[in-house]
Amino acid sequence: MHSRAARLAAVLFALALLAASCGSNDGTSSAEPDATNDAAEPAPAGPEADDTTPVDSASATTEPADVAVSFTTDVQPILEGSCVSCHVPGGPGAVHMELETIADAAKDAAGIGLVTGTGYMPPWPASDLSIPFHDDRSLTDDQIATLAEWVADGAPLDAPDDTPLVAAAEIAPPLDADMVLTGPEPYQGSTDTLDDYRCQIYDPELTEPQWLKGAEFRPDQTTVVHHSVLFLARADARPAADALNYQDGQPGWQCYGLAGLDAFQMGGWAPGQAAREYPDGIGILMQPGDFFINQVHYHYEEDAPADNSGTAFAFASLEDAEAAGGFRELTSHRYLTPAEIPCAEWEEGPLCDREASLEAAIEQFGPFARTIANGLTAACGYTPEDFAHMTDGTASSTCDKNITNPGQIVAVTGHMHEIGSAYRLTLNPDTPDERILLDIPNWSFEWQLVYGPTEDIVVTADDVVRVECWWDRAKIDPDLEPRYVLWAEGTNDEMCYTAISTVPVE
Repeated sequence: MHSRAARLAAVLFALALLAASCGSNDGTSSAEPDATNDAAEPAPAGPEADDTTPVDSASATTEPADVAVSFTTDVQPILEGSCVSCHVPGGPGAVHMELETIADAAKDAAGIGLVTGTGYMPPWPASDLSIPFHDDRSLTDDQIATLAEWVADGAPLDAPDDTPLVAAAEIAPPLDADMVLTGPEPYQGSTDTLDDYRCQIYDPELTEPQWLKGAEFRPDQTTVVHHSVLFLARADARPAADALNYQDGQPGWQCYGLAGLDAFQMGGWAPGQAAREYPDGIGILMQPGDFFINQVHYHYEEDAPADNSGTAFAFASLEDAEAAGGFRELTSHRYLTPAEIPCAEWEEGPLCDREASLEAAIEQFGPFARTIANGLTAACGYTPEDFAHMTDGTASSTCDKNITNPGQIVAVTGHMHEIGSAYRLTLNPDTPDERILLDIPNWSFEWQLVYGPTEDIVVTADDVVRVECWWDRAKIDPDLEPRYVLWAEGTNDEMCYTAISTVPVE
């Protein structure tokens, strides 16, 4: 099984076991009744004993009088503030758990306690060392303790079971799109190519200038789609794209590394990311004839289903932009750091030799594999020997770079693959003005979010950012042959990648 899917399945299996062992059949409480105590309870005397009027379950409450945590006062606001928006019917989390009524919460109380107590949910990898961000889903220690106490008390309710749970705010709603573009036909890959990168033309067929206001990648075959990168190409690049298209009889073309022609990277998608609508007054100006290139990384292990992933786009006219007071142009730049992860001292095999591992990457992905692996190491002032001592099963890398897209920061994100363990982005390190922009102490491939600062942070060409990545070889699939892991395109390879998006200062 794909290692990413296996880890997620293990968590969900644990939740299922807990829910099955602790949940009640009627969904009103996750605590099993104590049959012994119930049997010893004397039958009621007096008029109540003869009352055969059925009880309306919608008006019943299940909270004992001496419970310290109130569901409606203490628990419900937490769920509605951080959980319900994703776990509504049809929401991205509904496949695992639906939270439509308070009875749903009681039924799945054991699972809620587990995933919040371990920090697995709600998904917010950024730590408190980071700057404040919009749409912070994280729970405080007190909130986690409240949920744990409620679960320990038996998940009692103090309102009718059918009381609806209503999200306090919609986090990352679907893009209000003007168009959804896909390839001319589904792309059929092959398991003969473990990691396949495919570029396809997405033509919005603009007839007049438009401001791009947002994009949302919509993966089709989620079991094989690893990530997507969106490029914007100007009209004069179209002949080159058309020449590449369908060369092998399939829509698009194979494109390890970049897009294979003159285009600039303007966005992307990785697991955990949702629709990205640019803030008010911000966009990317496009001209008639401009088009998108969508690069999708497919990782095929067990099968290769035909994929028809697409991307939704939202636009604003020049008139709309002028009426709004004008738009500022968004630019996104990438800050890349080496990935050099030697075999642990107890591992052995021919691919533990760096050069042999690099040659294997070149055979799979082409000469660009050598360029990127060696080039990044040299650009940051290192040689491979600087990493040779990292043989305890962990490795790390750091690189300082000057800002190349000055302006006000509107978004930051980091990207690693499956053995990443921690990530940090620091502005002006080792100076009195040092600020940790983004700190992720427990990296999760499944939750690679785009973070928008709540405050105005302006950077200039004189400012420096330090990117740091850490890896743990214990996260490598044990069925894989030991090897020196390098920066390369495969899921089982690694990256240390940062994107910073800025706009001109008003």
